[in-house]
Amino acid sequence: MEKNARKLLDKYISGNCTPEEMAVVEDWYQQLPFEKNVPQHSLIAASKKEVWNRLNRGRKSLKLVTVKWVAVAASIILCFSVGLYFVTRHNAAPLTGKTELKNILPGGNKAVLTLADGTVVNLDDAKNGQIADQSGIVIRKAKNGQLEYIIKEIPNATVTGSNTIATPRGGTYQVNLPDGTKVWLNAATTLKYPYAFAKNERLVELNGEAYFEVSKDRARPFRVKTAAQTVEVLGTHFNINAYRDETVVKTTLLEGAVKVSTPSGSVNLHPGEQSLLNATSARLSLNEQVDIDKEMAWKNNVFAFDNDDLQSIMRQISRWYDIDVVYQGKITSEKYVGEIPRNSNLAEVFQILELNHVHIDARGKVLTITGD
Repeated sequence: MEKNARKLLDKYISGNCTPEEMAVVEDWYQQLPFEKNVPQHSLIAASKKEVWNRLNRGRKSLKLVTVKWVAVAASIILCFSVGLYFVTRHNAAPLTGKTELKNILPGGNKAVLTLADGTVVNLDDAKNGQIADQSGIVIRKAKNGQLEYIIKEIPNATVTGSNTIATPRGGTYQVNLPDGTKVWLNAATTLKYPYAFAKNERLVELNGEAYFEVSKDRARPFRVKTAAQTVEVLGTHFNINAYRDETVVKTTLLEGAVKVSTPSGSVNLHPGEQSLLNATSARLSLNEQVDIDKEMAWKNNVFAFDNDDLQSIMRQISRWYDIDVVYQGKITSEKYVGEIPRNSNLAEVFQILELNHVHIDARGKVLTITGD
């Protein structure tokens, strides 16, 4: 992306841009917060003087970016601005309740573990070390905050029972399962799994979003069951987004191979591919050109948006900051592109977003967005 932005800047400075490309660069330049006391990307410092000189040489009027050029402009902005600067066509609406926004902090390592016997362990408060011993399988909290299962003796075949680990809104956690599989849970996610896997399969149940690095075991396929589908693997890396308030269940494959099955059909995925299950129609489709960076952004502590609408963005923010979002009036249909660090407090997020066509009012844990 940065390479494309450099090329477009070079074309602009040399005077070889089309009128549309010139409008993109000029709109980007005019909107960048050069006067704000924030660090600037080194490429901005190297380029803004040349862009300014070019502006002065022959283009006195600045055109606004059309929807057709949103993605191009956003790629420049994403490379050069601080965090995320959404491409829009209007001045930013005022934010109210700024004090409340500043007090809303990002999520962190938070989860609750429910053992097979009903014991509930708050992992935020639990001390490092052994938490429980389930028929020879020791559960411990490591120094890095991860939950680990260590097999000290092979459980009796008659031993059964399941554990459930659940992250709240504003929580994330990593668990290493008894077979060596590593699972990263996003906010508002529940994973149910047996503390002793069966001899013929390894079945877990997921609600929410999780990234799996499955330990290879050809004798026992690893299956992830959600409300609408089952994903089967032998040993691979993949991500499942199966939140119940999303319109599509997305399974993204990074390494290996998986089979996604639904009552109406199935699809086999290869690395870089994604299955899309429509929650309304139950239609299963294949996306062969996936932006892996976007799909895995949450695990890398980033929000990443690519032609996403406001409500889709706010669902992610709501889960991570543990807030409720209320809409009033007509909400903008603008699409947004870019990235935001997930370690920002909510006030910083909305300073970066600079949402247009909307007014934002924060009162406690309720965020009201009012359209024009």
